[in-house]
Amino acid sequence: MKYLFISLLISQFCFTQTETKVDDNFPLSLLTRDFENLNHGSEMFEKYPILKRTELNSIIGCIYLLKLKEEDIKKVAIARLKGIATQLFREGKPILLTYGMDSVGIAMKENENLEDDNHVIYLSIADCVVSEAESKARSVFNDQTMKLVAQKNGL
Repeated sequence: MKYLFISLLISQFCFTQTETKVDDNFPLSLLTRDFENLNHGSEMFEKYPILKRTELNSIIGCIYLLKLKEEDIKKVAIARLKGIATQLFREGKPILLTYGMDSVGIAMKENENLEDDNHVIYLSIADCVVSEAESKARSVFNDQTMKLVAQKNGL
């Protein structure tokens, strides 16, 4: 499993490198961005040392955690996804995760004008084949983002 995760990170990094320069302002780089101040699951570090790994403090890292069989780890991943969504919202980067056929192209089109009426950045996490973990991550993350957007708009 460790090698699968590393392969996913490397392939994501390589893909984004060919598209454009990766930095914190480019939406695809947000998939692998390490959110250092996440402390969700720190009480379980001894039982589950994998939770200490900094690369798992990212959106893609949380998706990986959701693929594991331990329910405790999945709960940590869900809490981290909510934390990431909240942090990005507070930075002025509300993100909605997408997936499905041509979701990358659709997200790029939607992101052409980030100053539109909703100021939302769309980020594709999967294309046609979507895992249960990706589906769960999208649901949790987007629910948190939409909750925060609604609160901001007084809804």
